[in-house]
Amino acid sequence: MALTEIEYGSLASSEIMNNNFQYLDNRISSVSETVSTNQAGVNSNIASINSTLTSMSEEIDADIEEINKSLEETIAKFSENGIFTTTYVNGTSWYREYFSDEKKETRVWLEQGGLCASRGTATFIKAFRDANYSLTLGTHNCNYEHGGISSKTAGNFTHYDGKGWSYTVEWYACGI
Repeated sequence: MALTEIEYGSLASSEIMNNNFQYLDNRISSVSETVSTNQAGVNSNIASINSTLTSMSEEIDADIEEINKSLEETIAKFSENGIFTTTYVNGTSWYREYFSDEKKETRVWLEQGGLCASRGTATFIKAFRDANYSLTLGTHNCNYEHGGISSKTAGNFTHYDGKGWSYTVEWYACGI
């Protein structure tokens, strides 16, 4: 059945009008059924999404709880093991001290580094306990390979260059 076209200004029979209304009723019912079916599908999808989100939220909450517990255990270990640090940087010079107590009164390790001139003395920002520390030297922007350490104390070291060349030396020292 289809709509019967009625010319503007003319009169239509009651049969044509009834047929047109019945056609429109059928179309409206069909669209209404489609909308109801689609709405039921959408509601089902929303319920499924809500269930999935609830499940994910519970898993995330459990993960967060586990992470917080692990973090608390890690923080407790730091306090127990005394891993406390102080770091300082000034231009190319720097140091990092490691302490066994939160008040940072008992140093257990020191590392520091910087640049110095060849044939010069580098004074440490923080002195070591004694001269029993490790020291590594390298040249800076230079491929000259000679030179070394001529003296070493708790507070500094002196670099020598047997050829008399001048260049910048990179250094790293670590110890107690």
